[in-house]
Amino acid sequence: MKLIGIDYGRRRIGLSVGGEEGVPVRGLPTIDRKNNPGFFTMLLEIIDREKPDSLVFGLPLDSNDAETVMSNEVRTFAAKTARRSGVPVSFIDESLSSLRAAKLLRYRKKNERRDKGSVDRLAACIILDQYIRENGCA
Repeated sequence: MKLIGIDYGRRRIGLSVGGEEGVPVRGLPTIDRKNNPGFFTMLLEIIDREKPDSLVFGLPLDSNDAETVMSNEVRTFAAKTARRSGVPVSFIDESLSSLRAAKLLRYRKKNERRDKGSVDRLAACIILDQYIRENGCA
């Protein structure tokens, strides 16, 4: 089952792909929403090119596992993406995925550590990897 992991953010959208047996999760280009008014079209083009069976959105929950204002925003964006792409969506708690990604990147070269797109891309990989492990998709 091929999946696309999505780390939704107001500034950037981190993307990853994986889930096929024997194929590791890998990052896809991060989409900068602020500097690209056609960001949604770009997302749909990536989905069309990759042809996933499902999209996995990271869902930000608070410390009590309750939904937040951002959770609602993610669900709204996910519903629009599913409607426009025709690809079903799933959600997984993404708590601290960006923080874990930033910690992992601290061992990289300085310019890579400062690249926020790298953090979002790696966060999307973490989200997708967690989903695959928890749901036995690979």
